[in-house]
Amino acid sequence: MKLLVPAQGKFTDWSFEVPGIGTVKLGPVLAQNNETGVYFTGDPTLVVKLFDLDCGKEDEFSYGPYVSYMLEMANFDYLLRIDELKPFVPDFHGGQIDYERKFSWIAMEFLDGQDLKSFCQNALQTGFEGEWLEEYKRIWYEALSIVHLFHKHGIILIDFKPENVLRLKNRMVKFVDLGAWFNPKHREDIENFGYAATPDHAEVMIDASNLATGVPPTEASDLFSFGVALFEMATGTSRLTIDGHTADEILSTPEVYLFRDSQIKDVWRIYPHLKNLLPLVQSQLHERLILFADLWHLLKAYVARKVPDWETLAHEQQEQIILATGTTFIMEQLPHQLKWLAGPIAQTTILRSLRLKAARDLMQLMATPVSDQVLEDVRDHNVFVNYLKGLDQSVEFVEHLCTWDVRLNRKNGHWAIAAILAWRQFSHSAQLVFLKQTHQDEQGHKYWGVVDELEADDYGDDKATLWHLRNDHFSWLSS
Repeated sequence: MKLLVPAQGKFTDWSFEVPGIGTVKLGPVLAQNNETGVYFTGDPTLVVKLFDLDCGKEDEFSYGPYVSYMLEMANFDYLLRIDELKPFVPDFHGGQIDYERKFSWIAMEFLDGQDLKSFCQNALQTGFEGEWLEEYKRIWYEALSIVHLFHKHGIILIDFKPENVLRLKNRMVKFVDLGAWFNPKHREDIENFGYAATPDHAEVMIDASNLATGVPPTEASDLFSFGVALFEMATGTSRLTIDGHTADEILSTPEVYLFRDSQIKDVWRIYPHLKNLLPLVQSQLHERLILFADLWHLLKAYVARKVPDWETLAHEQQEQIILATGTTFIMEQLPHQLKWLAGPIAQTTILRSLRLKAARDLMQLMATPVSDQVLEDVRDHNVFVNYLKGLDQSVEFVEHLCTWDVRLNRKNGHWAIAAILAWRQFSHSAQLVFLKQTHQDEQGHKYWGVVDELEADDYGDDKATLWHLRNDHFSWLSS
């Protein structure tokens, strides 16, 4: 969705009733495209997403926005049933179709924050360094861990884009724009699933063809989109630049790209509307800009012609050469401070047979592990770890701690674990982990100990528990 300076929109000043809230009047546009718009309202905590259903014909609705509305409503309905996922999407306040005025709406929480595309565009101007780089790693790791949670519940995001990930002022990360998501309920009626994705961020040819034959999307689709997003955030573009000499060399050997182009034309015949969105490889070569979805197919054919005795090489050797060549090609286009991203980007966008299999695999590549000294201290002294041990629960997660998962408690010299991380490890019983705040440091970070219910701090009408801190990036469990 294209971000805009708030301005008047088609539906500005329109009013309608939202159950449980009352009359809502639409204000300026926060963001919009040709079919939808997100509007401010008189309530600063509420925004409304409008779907323009007017197709110019008296008794008909515009099909695309209607399908998008129905899919987003279905996804909200599905997510509201899963407590583990609700913190990572906007609060939902209802939706409805206005048949007379030909629009539909979804009312949701206004998220006060910055999307990741804007977050990284600012750094493109000033350089990727210092505290910004550490925060960048933390946010992307957090986003990836949320993707893992969605996959755990059978939800595929399909068209993951950085502008649909918000970094809030309280340091939380939330996902918006639920319209393209594929949830387990869609498997029951897969032929009517309204697939929507952009060629720059998704493998449209593979996903669209699979869905046409009843094959649902998989985690591979989201890993690909995540890899493209990493590249876009580092460079400002979602396509790879190819130098003119190499492009012309490939163009002079059509056998390198003609088969791929024939596959693209097949997709055009099935989905005519993609003809203007899904360019031929030949066109990309002329423009010197290559889609990630076509990169590895093109690279495989090109390398096979350039490497002597290619056909005599073992299959594993061929794969290693393709991966190494592609990784180098990607690395050359990344800023110096972010060249380490070339490996993760390559391993998430490469041909599916060679791709990482799950979000956790990518998390390992993106991690910044804690030192051995910190790890030892957490194992031996952390109150939450000892609490889990006392319940004979696994503490294996400690072996994968990242630098942003821990914070030094200067009052006792031991390392504390992020409350959010602890909640994810023990979410099923988080309401039984009672807590008492021991102190707060000068930067506003709070430290909590695990105690019996009677000793726990009051938290509203309840006793403080780990569940209450599930969204608090400034709370830590210490010793």
